[in-house]
Amino acid sequence: MYCKMHHSSKCEWLRYRLNYKMALNIDLSSTQSLDQIIKYIQIGCVPEVSNNENDLAKRDEALLAHLEIAKPILNELNTLLSTLLNKDENLQFKLQDIINPCLYLCGEHCKSNLPWSDEESHTLMKLCVKKLCCLMHYVNIEELITHLDVSKIFVGLQCKLENDNWKKYPAAIECFIWILKHLKMPRLNSLLYLVMPLPLNMFDDYQDSNILTALDAFQHIIDNTPSVELAMSGHDIVLLKSLETGLRSFEFQLIPNLMKCLLSLISKMQMKHLSNKNSLEWTKFDDVMNILLPRMELERKHEPIMCYASIFPLVLESTGFSCIRWSERLIPLFAEYVMNSQTTFSAVKAIEVFIQQTWPRQCTHWKVLLTILVKALYNEDKSSGQPNKENIIAIVECIRTLEAARPECIRNILNKLKDCEEFQSKIIFKEYLEIV
Repeated sequence: MYCKMHHSSKCEWLRYRLNYKMALNIDLSSTQSLDQIIKYIQIGCVPEVSNNENDLAKRDEALLAHLEIAKPILNELNTLLSTLLNKDENLQFKLQDIINPCLYLCGEHCKSNLPWSDEESHTLMKLCVKKLCCLMHYVNIEELITHLDVSKIFVGLQCKLENDNWKKYPAAIECFIWILKHLKMPRLNSLLYLVMPLPLNMFDDYQDSNILTALDAFQHIIDNTPSVELAMSGHDIVLLKSLETGLRSFEFQLIPNLMKCLLSLISKMQMKHLSNKNSLEWTKFDDVMNILLPRMELERKHEPIMCYASIFPLVLESTGFSCIRWSERLIPLFAEYVMNSQTTFSAVKAIEVFIQQTWPRQCTHWKVLLTILVKALYNEDKSSGQPNKENIIAIVECIRTLEAARPECIRNILNKLKDCEEFQSKIIFKEYLEIV
């Protein structure tokens, strides 16, 4: 076993040294063989690395070492593209012959803060991309990718990213996401069968970073694919089930990203903007509330509560008029979250959304909502530090929204509060109450 591992490590080292020497000694613009040029560009792409958790240090070391191979190749590619721009007749090939390898290499350096990429390689990548666009007579990379045969580009990445291979090719994943992000509706519609497998595999992984990458890809796909296409391919149901499972089981820090993705998907599936806003029909948004609310109700730790509070307004806005169904469970959460200085703003915004969504129906909760808001305003005055102006403005606006919904009730109570002797010493509280 040791001999095999030792032999494998030695082979990898020899291959690295060979590639390094080749990278330092190439001159792409003077090379005539198309196959040779493609081979050189491919050497610049990050090779397979170990996905063994016990070898993460060696993995990062190998990725960093490859940067010294990629930089000279990117530099030579930049020179080659300049030569093509100058219409050098000695070059016996066309840009179309090398465009895909060029995109693979450039895509791996789309960011400057990756283990295999830095500011220098990222700058070289941007220069290469700019020249590729000029050579193909397009304004930017988005326009260029839109006019290429993108299915062939993704197929070229498949051998690295299918099944569990993707864990061994982190740079190819970055390239995949980079190309995906430049594909918009309607170009993405016919490519779902090629772009969905990787994020679905990553979403089932246990590492947060991989799940977040998958959610980022899902969000782009949902935003740029018509509901009909998602439904016809069956990916809408697959995505819905996966995201609902994640909502039940994922750690709190992943929930905000997951919820944004899930709510976007349901909105697209149910065409919420065309539906009756005052309908109390049970929808997929109610299914989400049925999963999310128990998690929020049982949580007592500070950081998870902050995560849930951040998405509270968005959840209620998506649920619409149906959130009146959940009033008895929402109001205690409003009362709890609004008194936490770190979640006051989000909680007040959630209350405001709740009022806006439910006011068409006779509401019996206006008194308790006003009580919660007045307590929150009083709490800002009572705090030892300086009152949070952002929180106070949000509370005042929310009280105004409540008054607009129930003008015959709210104004009388506010006037009584202003005249109440108990609050006369609370200067800030009284000042902002006067604004209302």
